[in-house]
Amino acid sequence: MLDKIVYFLHVVRTGSFSDAAKQYGISASAGSRWIIELEDNMGVSLLKRSTRKVVPTQAGERLFDRFCHVNTEIDDILTEIKNLGNDDRGVIRIASTPLFAKNFLSQIVGEYLRKYPHISFRIFETAYDVDHIDEVDFSIRANAIYQGYLEKDCLLVKRSLLQYPLKACCSPSYIEQFSCPETPEDLKKHNCLYASTLVGGNKWVFEQDGEFTAVDIAQTVEVEDSEFLKTVALTGAGIAYLPINLIKKELDDGRLVPILDNYGNSQFEFSLYFRPRKQMPIRCVNFKEFLIKRVKEISLETE
Repeated sequence: MLDKIVYFLHVVRTGSFSDAAKQYGISASAGSRWIIELEDNMGVSLLKRSTRKVVPTQAGERLFDRFCHVNTEIDDILTEIKNLGNDDRGVIRIASTPLFAKNFLSQIVGEYLRKYPHISFRIFETAYDVDHIDEVDFSIRANAIYQGYLEKDCLLVKRSLLQYPLKACCSPSYIEQFSCPETPEDLKKHNCLYASTLVGGNKWVFEQDGEFTAVDIAQTVEVEDSEFLKTVALTGAGIAYLPINLIKKELDDGRLVPILDNYGNSQFEFSLYFRPRKQMPIRCVNFKEFLIKRVKEISLETE
């Protein structure tokens, strides 16, 4: 019964029998049979099935609400017992924005595996928030931070890893062809390149003398990859708003030039998110501390 109820929790979270079965390590047909047996045992229908998604009935919602807390307690108890062995083994699952994965995570994972060869990693590169945080141990996201910024409600624990100033920039050839914007409002008339998940989307925020201006920029290219945006900007096709560390070399050699330099900019932030838990697996505790420490060290090394 407990196995069937826990599988039911996965179905509700994912909205899919097959996705839940994959997480739980059983076949979709076995999972479907478990739900039928669970409903027969309880004498009520727990799920509404459609061609697109599986959603809980009123009874299913009640079972989910009551039992998901119990399941968390069980997980904490089992983790506490496992941690008594102080053994760095098992799988660490991480969802990371591609920019962080390339510049930091790949090196950190490699270093960690040399120290702890019995650890395995599953890395999911995605610019978007993970819908079901239960699918991963850690999520690393990027945001644009500015005065008055309100992060959307989140039940996860957040640790800020790094912050860099954002800089609006373009190639000299773009200025020759389209002129240089003098104020943030001028950006509405220019070709602007943006990533909705990386730097606040199509709303760019600038500061001057304590006054903040939020501009809905003209949307020319949208792609969730800041390296792609930098390359497009280098061709002379538009203005990008990118982390200063990503474009430092291009600014130094003149291939990109800063614009609106008399305005202050937003900050680009990498943040680590994880579930609040009484007992985090020892492998995750150790890796979390190693990750936070090495991100700061690598950042200083590359300055």
